[in-house]
Amino acid sequence: MSSGSAPGGTSLRIAFQGEAGSFSDEALQQLWGGDAVRIPHRDFADVTAAVAAGIADRGILPIENTIVGSIAASHDAINALPGLFAVAETVVDVHHCLLAAPGTRFETLTTVLSHPTALAQCGRFFAEHPQLEVHSVYDTAGAAMDVSKVADPTMAAVASRRAAAHYDLAIVRADIEDRPDNQTRFLAIARAPAPLPAGTPARTMIILTAVDRPGALLEALAPLARHGANIRRLEPRPTGEPWSYRFFVEFDHEVGDAAAEAVTRDIAAAAAETRLLGTYPRWGAGRRGSIGWKSGAGRTV
Repeated sequence: MSSGSAPGGTSLRIAFQGEAGSFSDEALQQLWGGDAVRIPHRDFADVTAAVAAGIADRGILPIENTIVGSIAASHDAINALPGLFAVAETVVDVHHCLLAAPGTRFETLTTVLSHPTALAQCGRFFAEHPQLEVHSVYDTAGAAMDVSKVADPTMAAVASRRAAAHYDLAIVRADIEDRPDNQTRFLAIARAPAPLPAGTPARTMIILTAVDRPGALLEALAPLARHGANIRRLEPRPTGEPWSYRFFVEFDHEVGDAAAEAVTRDIAAAAAETRLLGTYPRWGAGRRGSIGWKSGAGRTV
């Protein structure tokens, strides 16, 4: 885990989406620990704006989930502000619980609040219990906070065990996600790239827009194969113009690898437009997800 202090000994200010007890809050704790100053925000765009404006030193955003896939709003929030860089990643095991006021029985529940992504990760549970009417809100922990305030025996939230403890709620049903290995990968952002020691297992993310002609995307991605880079993810997002797309590309390498520098250079030469979002340590070096390699002791990301 990286230090939660900035150079000079001051605590890092970390912007995250949601309330205390959210999964973004848990990702924050994994990367920076309890020394960081946590700054909650309602939307992903608010997180990136806080970092860009200097209100926060870092931001943490969910980038993809093993059940529902890409988190589109996070990609769009990152893309909207070109002065931001990816500096770290972490993976959080996501176990959703049905939370309600202490003493509430499952049979009395009719209404469930949570973030739409969390609800989507629990589709099987709600299909098996059609009497529960789901309502989307901005945050899992925010839903738990609202349920704790009203103490209504018909109302529940889908959120984490951390949220249950934080808001003094009972766990009516535990681990209701569709898969027990549910995980979300989070990306840390900053206003400047983070230097890394040579040999660090790393991941680089590039945003590219291909030239509008047949085969252009293939040409832009060909350097990955040509230089033997292991592509991890290719994520399309609309540019805003009708039927036009930009692509988030991630590939793995080691810091200082000349082939990785060649990949970045050759992609930029072949694409209509590119942005190097950043190079950051892989959280699970040598693995596709899951917790593994951690950043060096005392190094701030």
